[in-house]
Amino acid sequence: MMKPDLHVRTIQRFSNGGLFNLRGMKEGIRRESSSLRFCPLLAVFLGFLASAGVLAAQEPPKKNASQDSGFVLRQTVRRVRVDVVVTDGQGHLITGLKASDFQVAEDGKQQSIRQFEYHSDEIPEAALPKRPTLPPRTFMNLPAVPEHGPLMVVLYDTLNTHVADQLYAHEQMQEFLKENAGRRIAIFSLGDRLRLQQGFTSDTDLLASAAKRAGGVSSKGYRTELTGDTVSEPASPGAPGGSGGGRISDLEAAEQRHSALDENERRAEANQFLDDRVNTTLDALVQIGRFLEGFQGRKNLIWYSGSFPVAITPDPNVNLRLSKPGSMVRDDSDRNYAERIKSATNSLNSAEVAVYPVDTRGLMAPNSMVSSLPPFRQMSAELATMDTIGDQTGGRAFYNTNGLKDALETAGDEGSSYYSLVYAPSNVKYDGSVRRISVKLGSGHHHLAYRRSYIADDTTSIAHQKIAAGENASSLAAIPPAVDPLEDDAQFGAPPSHRIIFVARLVPIGEPAPATAEQMAALAPYRERAATVAHRKLIEPKTPVPMQQYEVTYAAPVSQLDIPMSADGVSHSDLSMAALAFSEDGETLWGTKTELKDEIPASKIDKIRRDGFQATQTLSIPVETAVIRLVIRDEHSGQVGSMEIRLPLPPEQQQAARTQ
Repeated sequence: MMKPDLHVRTIQRFSNGGLFNLRGMKEGIRRESSSLRFCPLLAVFLGFLASAGVLAAQEPPKKNASQDSGFVLRQTVRRVRVDVVVTDGQGHLITGLKASDFQVAEDGKQQSIRQFEYHSDEIPEAALPKRPTLPPRTFMNLPAVPEHGPLMVVLYDTLNTHVADQLYAHEQMQEFLKENAGRRIAIFSLGDRLRLQQGFTSDTDLLASAAKRAGGVSSKGYRTELTGDTVSEPASPGAPGGSGGGRISDLEAAEQRHSALDENERRAEANQFLDDRVNTTLDALVQIGRFLEGFQGRKNLIWYSGSFPVAITPDPNVNLRLSKPGSMVRDDSDRNYAERIKSATNSLNSAEVAVYPVDTRGLMAPNSMVSSLPPFRQMSAELATMDTIGDQTGGRAFYNTNGLKDALETAGDEGSSYYSLVYAPSNVKYDGSVRRISVKLGSGHHHLAYRRSYIADDTTSIAHQKIAAGENASSLAAIPPAVDPLEDDAQFGAPPSHRIIFVARLVPIGEPAPATAEQMAALAPYRERAATVAHRKLIEPKTPVPMQQYEVTYAAPVSQLDIPMSADGVSHSDLSMAALAFSEDGETLWGTKTELKDEIPASKIDKIRRDGFQATQTLSIPVETAVIRLVIRDEHSGQVGSMEIRLPLPPEQQQAARTQ
């Protein structure tokens, strides 16, 4: 067997420019050699996979050359997909419609529907075998139950939720997550900044654990006394509650000036506080959109919050008082976030993300005395914002209800039952402009929810860049670093891939030890990028970073792999394996990629087919690593398998089979 063909190449990731690094790390993926070695323990599980019929169930369908990619074909014809949820007057989902029932227009011009498909959230009939009980420190990327429905993101927003509303909302969210086995869900939390608490998984236990971590109070969090809404000016002399119609003393005049200054200061603080909160919120939505745009198809974002960005206008009552002689109160509350909201909505639309805002404040009775509720003027504006964001992205807003769990279920069900309409725009000029989409049904009274726009700019789509560059490249080595085929699957929190089912055994070697000079140099690019993304000064560690060494053993049935045989009877395997280490906040700490190009003689191929493909990596990672992501890719077929393993590893006698 020939030595693997190894060469060094850096993977450049796209930067989101925000505080939370999802796609923003500059991956200095270094190449390491890997040894093939037989492991009887893992061979047992290879036999399980073959006997259980898993491989047949995982066999991917052959892709038709004309099949739509959602972004671009080889003929460089752009395709636009519009996902449409259709309900009747009572909110019931409508099924059974045909392509001829729909009319699609872009900027008022009718478009021809090229492809049409209905998606349902029904659980697949093909049941997966029960996952075996795994030995300690052994993991498998076989899901516990069949996965179904589009990708779903739950954003638990504590930044904009009053503390009094968080407990009940948190309980309802946990109940919702427990009952959604099979749906691929990721959990974000928004406090002082955006955090990915749990990457995409269908494991309800992992989701429940992540939901517990999603609570907490933000230092910038919502407070009714700092909403940007105005309060009354202290009563003027001669007015009811004032000192009367006579001449005021110097002391009274000084007190009034002091009170007015306090009120102006409060208003300025409230306005700045509101600006910061809205900017953080909208930045988070844009970052989530950038995270999701690399994954094809519809994505549903359930935004669980207690307040929403609004356009605040000056209080007319204060304006009247300002016209009075001697008034010292300023009203600087004029705020309009319409353009920023529009920009965030456009980003979500380009990523095909439908937003379902859910108001955690529950039933809001008129003239409610609940202290966590904002004034009526602001409340009305917030509900209008919810409706706008939901309507423009193809989702739906839920508010003024105590059935928060039911609202979450409805959002999940509606977002998983939809029609996909694909058309080629008649306007082929991609100049970065916003194109308006309209969809109508020929007859009947229905409500249609779909994204209302997209940005006509090929360069804005990560998936488009990757597909286009890959099609124009003459070989894998010729693909630009920015579009490495492993990029999306190696991303923190990305949906797990099961096209290749594999087993991995992760064993720590020895105790943590200070990083060597070479290891510190390898870690430096990650620290530099993390500081840049977080807009903070890079502080070099005074002492070497503690590192822990691990041995990772991979095992996968050869029947899943494409191993062509040449005329001389030699089989050729071409595999890539990536291992990446992430912090709890999603920052990439370290990464390695191994390429195995092996020539297997005819005398050994039968043994490898029987025992499976097995390989071992040795890696050293910072002890602060919270998640290790492992990826296998068959370069001949393009099929991928991936999983995430949380650290620290549980004690051997307590380990359960936990993969994402």
